[in-house]
Amino acid sequence: MQKQLSKLYRQTQMDSAPSGRQIEISILELASSKLRSQLPSAGELAWSHDLDAAMKFNQKVWDVFSADWMNPESRLSQELRQNLLSIAIFVKKNTFTLLANPQAEGLLLLIRLNDNIIDGLKATPAPVVPSVLS
Repeated sequence: MQKQLSKLYRQTQMDSAPSGRQIEISILELASSKLRSQLPSAGELAWSHDLDAAMKFNQKVWDVFSADWMNPESRLSQELRQNLLSIAIFVKKNTFTLLANPQAEGLLLLIRLNDNIIDGLKATPAPVVPSVLS
């Protein structure tokens, strides 16, 4: 009986676990939130430990995604993987530039980029409708 309950519990956990896409969305939303919290309400963006931590967190997220995209067993098309890796390189370059010289515009760019990726991940593919043209 205990074994059956344990098996049922594990299956319920697996059934209710978020999808890989939902996990990616949640992580990117967290990264964007951390970056957004560092935008100055007025004045210039200045280096701080919190800004450094937010930017490094965002970079780690992109590093993990990049590792997945470089995996030959990735389910994404080669073209899409190459495009995403180009964006990841862009994020890395911008992150290093912003760590050296914080600018609100650069931080906004990273936030918008994350938000655009989130929007793409949230988009559902259009349903396939058979053609009825004769």
